[in-house]
Amino acid sequence: MTGFLGIGSDISDRKQAEEMLKLQSLRSQLLAEMSLKIRQSLQLDEILQTTVTEVQKIFQSDRVLIFRLDAEGRGRVVQEAVAPGWSSTLDLKVQDDCFGSDYLKKYRQGRTYTVNDVDTAGLEPCLVNFLEYLSVKSKLVMPILLKDQFWGLLIVHQCDRPRQWTALEVELMQQLANQIGIALAQAQMLEQATLQSQELARSNADLEQFAYVASHDLQEPLRMVASYLQLLERRYRGQLDDTADEFIDYAVDGAARMQTLINDLLDYSRVDSRGKSFVIISGSAILDRAIANLQPAIEAANATLTCAPLPKIMADATQLTQLFQNLISNALKFHSDQPLHIHVSAQHQADAWLLSVQDNGIGIDSEYADRIFLIFQRLHSRGEYPGTGIGLAICKKIVERHGGNIWVESQPGQGSTFYFTIPDRRGNSA
Repeated sequence: MTGFLGIGSDISDRKQAEEMLKLQSLRSQLLAEMSLKIRQSLQLDEILQTTVTEVQKIFQSDRVLIFRLDAEGRGRVVQEAVAPGWSSTLDLKVQDDCFGSDYLKKYRQGRTYTVNDVDTAGLEPCLVNFLEYLSVKSKLVMPILLKDQFWGLLIVHQCDRPRQWTALEVELMQQLANQIGIALAQAQMLEQATLQSQELARSNADLEQFAYVASHDLQEPLRMVASYLQLLERRYRGQLDDTADEFIDYAVDGAARMQTLINDLLDYSRVDSRGKSFVIISGSAILDRAIANLQPAIEAANATLTCAPLPKIMADATQLTQLFQNLISNALKFHSDQPLHIHVSAQHQADAWLLSVQDNGIGIDSEYADRIFLIFQRLHSRGEYPGTGIGLAICKKIVERHGGNIWVESQPGQGSTFYFTIPDRRGNSA
C-alpha cells in the first residue's frame, strides 16, 4: 500500500512539474510576443496603448492602467484598457496621502505590490475607500523604471471578484514592466534625436538666411564704398604724400576683400536654397568646364593637370563644376616649390562613385583634416596665401547636399588627396 501511494505521489509530482513547465513556456511565449508588440513602436502613446491592451488580454482582467506618479505622490492615469461595464479611470488625477513617501520609496526600489482581496488586506482606510470608488476587488502593481529612474506604475485591476495573484503572474508582470522601460528609453532617445535634428535643421536654415540677407544687403553699400575709393585713387594718387597713397591702397584692398567675402558667403548660403535639380551629367564634361574656368590660373602656376575618365552621374551640374573648381583652386593655391601636378580620378564602389583630386603640394597635418572644412577656418595667414576660408566649406556643403561625404588624406610636404563620394543613383558602373 505504501508503495502504491509512493507511485501516486511520483505521478502527481510529475504532472505538477509538467504543468509548471507548460506555464513557464506559455509565460515565455507571451512575454516574447508582448515585448515584440511593445517595442515595435517608438512613439510613447502607441507604446502605452499597446501595453495596456495586451496586458489586459494576457491577465484577463477588468482594467489595466498606466499611472504617472511624481515625487510628491501626485499623478494621473495616462493610458487605460477597461472591460465593458466598468468605469474608466483615464486622466484620473490623484493627490492623496495614501500615496506617501513610503510608497514611493518602495516603488523606486522595484517593489511589487499585490492585493488579493481589498477587504481583507488590512489596507489604510483612505486606500480602501479609493479602491472601492474604482470598484477594485484585487490589484497587482508593478513600478516602471526608465534608465533606473522611477517613471510610473503598471496596474492590473480585478473588479468582479478577489483574485489570488500567482508567482508566475507576478514574475511575468515584472518582465513586462522591464520591457516597457526599455521601449520608453528607446522612444525617449528617438524623441531627443528628432528634436536635435529639427533644431540643427532650424539653426542651419537660420544661418543660411542670415548669410544671404547679410551678404545681399551689404552688396549695395559696399559697391558705393568701392566706387568712391577707386575714384579717390584715380583722382588723387600722386597728389598726396606717400602715406596717404598707402592708406588708399589699404582701403581699396579691404573693399575688394570684403566683396570677395560677401560673394563667397552668398555662394555658401545658396548651396541649399538655390540648388538645381539633379540630372544625369558627364563627369568629364563638368571637369572640362571647371578646368576652362581656371585655365589662366593653371598656366600661371605652370601646373600639369591629368584626368582619368569620369563617369556619368546624377548631380547638380553647376554645383559639381564649383566643387571641382574649388578643389583644383585649392591645389593651385597651396603648391610647393616643385612643379605642380594635379590628378583627378574616379572609382566605383558598391552604391556610389568615389572621386578624388590629388596634388603634390605642401600638404597639411592630419590633425587639421576636419577643421579645414569649417567655414572661415584658415591654417595660414592671408599674407602667405590669399582667400576667405569658405571654399572648402562650400565643397562640403555641396557634397552633403548630394548625399555624399568629403574628406582629405594628407601629410606635410607630401601633397593632399581630397576624396568625395556621390551616390550612384543610376545603378550602373559605367
